Amino acid sequence: MQWRVMVELTGADGKAEVHEVQAGGGTPAACSPETLGLSLAEAKEALTGLQHELVQAQTEEYCQSRRRCPRCGAKRPLKDRRPRHLRSLFGVVEVHAPRFIPCRCSEIPHKILSPVGEIMPDRCTPEYERTVAKMGALLPYRRARTFLEDLFPLGEPLTVETIRRRTLRVGARLECQAAAPPRSTPTAEAKAITLSIDSGHVRSVRTYQIRSFEIIVAQASNDKGRHIVFASVPAEADHEAQQLRRVLHDLGATRTTPMTILSDGAEGPRGLGQTASVGPTFHVLDWFPAHRPIDPLCIDGPAGQPGSGYDGAEESTDHALHVAPPIGGPAERSKIVGQMLGGKQLVGRL
Repeated sequence: MQWRVMVELTGADGKAEVHEVQAGGGTPAACSPETLGLSLAEAKEALTGLQHELVQAQTEEYCQSRRRCPRCGAKRPLKDRRPRHLRSLFGVVEVHAPRFIPCRCSEIPHKILSPVGEIMPDRCTPEYERTVAKMGALLPYRRARTFLEDLFPLGEPLTVETIRRRTLRVGARLECQAAAPPRSTPTAEAKAITLSIDSGHVRSVRTYQIRSFEIIVAQASNDKGRHIVFASVPAEADHEAQQLRRVLHDLGATRTTPMTILSDGAEGPRGLGQTASVGPTFHVLDWFPAHRPIDPLCIDGPAGQPGSGYDGAEESTDHALHVAPPIGGPAERSKIVGQMLGGKQLVGRL
């Protein structure tokens, strides 16, 4: 028996077109349980052919309708045609995407019209995107796509290197935008800004992954209660000081705005805060490493002065907050820091 799968497409003008999607068949003697009905490969081929005809016909009809100007009814001049690929669950379809020059009556004379870009903004169908994302959340991405490829004619996948290059390009663009100097003064000038900044090392999990890196995390807040969280990897970031300065600018920092830096005294986080600030800085040493000798005493003088508990420090610190295990949670620590900033210097905690 011989068979053919045909698709009939009728446009808005009533003209019908018939296209052959797939053909097959065999002799009665060759019929068996394996050849009974459509196989998975034949079903994939039929779906791919049907999707190809439908997508091409739909895009062509939409482009013809968009070519005519809705204001004057004239046809827009053709600029060029470019190939575009649409990814779907039923294969990758290549279409010719025409671009039209604006009509003379257009209010925006320099804007090129791309109808295919309007209906294919992401170069993939929403159903394809949702299905791949859903399966990728349940399984590793490569295993999820391999599983879907056994059921659907997905077509050739994107190479991992392409995804990596695009991700790095987007990250570089966002980094440049964050590091761009502000072009205007803050809308509302802050009276004071507090920057809590610390660093830590992220170690490799597996034994064969020997790479570890440092990460800096900070939270900046102004006197109006607005908070912004900032994070950076010093080994990879090239403009982290400019990025943090942009965060402080969004909080209302100016050249006269004092900023209090809460850090553990390490040169990296403290130096980053001082470099990013455009105004005067005021440093508070909020904790000491647990392996150093600690006296749970209240202090009255600045660090490095007699009675401060911080004699012999290499660098002077405006205030020092000691470690004392008996004092409890984050709320107590915040209360102590607030009292320090109000003129009192009390004992801190681990």
